[in-house]
Amino acid sequence: MAAFSAWFWNERFWLPHNVTWADLADPAPGVEYPKAGHLFAAFPLALGIFAVRILFERGIASPCARSLHIQPGIGRRAQPNAVLEKVFTSITQNPDSRHLDGLSKQLDWEVRKIQRWFRHRRNQDKPSTHTKFCESM
Repeated sequence: MAAFSAWFWNERFWLPHNVTWADLADPAPGVEYPKAGHLFAAFPLALGIFAVRILFERGIASPCARSLHIQPGIGRRAQPNAVLEKVFTSITQNPDSRHLDGLSKQLDWEVRKIQRWFRHRRNQDKPSTHTKFCESM
């Protein structure tokens, strides 16, 4: 653990070439440097800002969206298919005609049905209009 600490707090990584940790420990009169303990103030502030955002989205933005008739709709889901899902995640989200023809023969589906599946699968990852409205408000 001591070796990791020595590596992590290496002066060459954190400080300019002409400054050492000893210089920061005993600053000149009237000069004050930030201390590591000051970082702990950032965590409660970040949690507070996050809580305010959640409360705003749920308490103000969401009712506002409903009053504007923006419904939290669930888009059309692509039917589960292991072969197409593997192609979607590992190869391409927009297959070309060569991929479509190969998948059509492999699954014994029409090319149009495979195109429709990919379109539905791409759209299911997109946030709804309601979510976009609440986050941008």
